[in-house]
Amino acid sequence: MKILILDDDQNRHKIFAQKLIGHEVVHTYTAMATIAHLKNDTFDYVFLDHDLGGKVFVESGEKTGFQVAEWLSHNVKHQPTNIIIHSFNPVGAQNMKNVLPNAQIIPGAWDRIQL
Repeated sequence: MKILILDDDQNRHKIFAQKLIGHEVVHTYTAMATIAHLKNDTFDYVFLDHDLGGKVFVESGEKTGFQVAEWLSHNVKHQPTNIIIHSFNPVGAQNMKNVLPNAQIIPGAWDRIQL
């Protein structure tokens, strides 16, 4: 499977990579980099964090995972079947789910992956 992971935490990326051996994994750290990959490629799974740039419990907007969720909501042909919101920010995660109703909210998904 081809998997895209958005998170600003290097350690989480390492855990994802360890759990996803045998899959093609693309790691991104910013909303814009994630959108660029989504524009140019297709993925089976996308894991989205909300809070980026080393900040926590931020409001939804530019430079957060919400920006990616909003972009996906307007570009349905680029949406993967499986979208996992793995943020611990409950308000931000719910805002993302509100624009991506088919997404699942699984805080800490990097520790709970079974693909």
